Amino acid sequence: MAIKYGKQLVFSAIVSVSLITGVSSFAQQNINLAGASDWAKTEIVKANEYNLLTSKITGNYTGNITREEFCELALKLYRSLSGNDFPEAGSNPFTDTQNESVIIANKLGIVYGVGNKKFAPNNKATREEIAVMLYRTLKAAKPETVLPGTVENMFYDQNQISGWAVKEVLYLSGTGIINGVGNNLFIPKKYTSREEAIALVKRMYEKFDGQYIAHDLSFRGDSRSYLIEQLKSLIPREMGKPYQWGATGPNSYDCSGLVYRLYGKIGISLPRVSRDQAKAGIYVPKDSLQYGDLVFFAADGKTVNHVGIYVGNGEFVHAPSTGDVVKISSLNSPYYSRTYYTARRVIR
Repeated sequence: MAIKYGKQLVFSAIVSVSLITGVSSFAQQNINLAGASDWAKTEIVKANEYNLLTSKITGNYTGNITREEFCELALKLYRSLSGNDFPEAGSNPFTDTQNESVIIANKLGIVYGVGNKKFAPNNKATREEIAVMLYRTLKAAKPETVLPGTVENMFYDQNQISGWAVKEVLYLSGTGIINGVGNNLFIPKKYTSREEAIALVKRMYEKFDGQYIAHDLSFRGDSRSYLIEQLKSLIPREMGKPYQWGATGPNSYDCSGLVYRLYGKIGISLPRVSRDQAKAGIYVPKDSLQYGDLVFFAADGKTVNHVGIYVGNGEFVHAPSTGDVVKISSLNSPYYSRTYYTARRVIR
């Protein structure tokens, strides 16, 4: 029987529900970081704090992760995001593995085989395979957060992504989970190291565990339409005020300072800087933007460095840069069309 438990369950209870070897029995403890790349050490420590690691992938961090190993990692993510324990495995659809994690992940729709009743558990996982498994994990754990559609920051080598992975890669790119490898390339068939896989799982957990879920203000009696009307009344008062780096008003602003102040005035607390604001709320495809959605830009195609507020008709209000003022610009202008990165909805 599947067991339901809350995210605040004490560690000892988590350990006692040891359904799957290597998945449930390994939890928060001191981690040996020997051999891990410098950039990955903080990611690994945080993933351990979130109880997202398995015993199989600790150590040899720079080695490539296998399909089976990532499957076990995905189940840890599923349980942390959903608050559900695993269902019973049931019958095994594969002839080349008896791993219970693989069987359960298949039952949850997180993984499928490679054909002929094979799973290929020891095959190295490619970047596009990882993207698909992450997307399916999110869909299984939090189906309400997975929105259809694609994003606009395409990779130059997008035509090399397998057809079965294009939607998933673009969605995860649009939500900031997966980035390119440089020069706007994705290299979908490249293998993924264990430390890279850990960083991806940790990143997805932080984005979707509820810390940055869109504000549902019904408990306050504030409808979305009411808050949008408040926002519409506030924005004209800020038009024409000068840009000043680090300023949050009332007489001048930088881009994230403007967003921070306006949303604060309607009772919504957002992070201060644009790269953190890009973690708030839920992802919105560009063709589904509504008034009040936050639109983000990345000059280098990878790192958010600008934010504005969508005001309809393909336009957004923002504090652009030094020497400029708070104004309305078009998403279709050459520069903002090229640097558009993603959008988030924080009022719903």
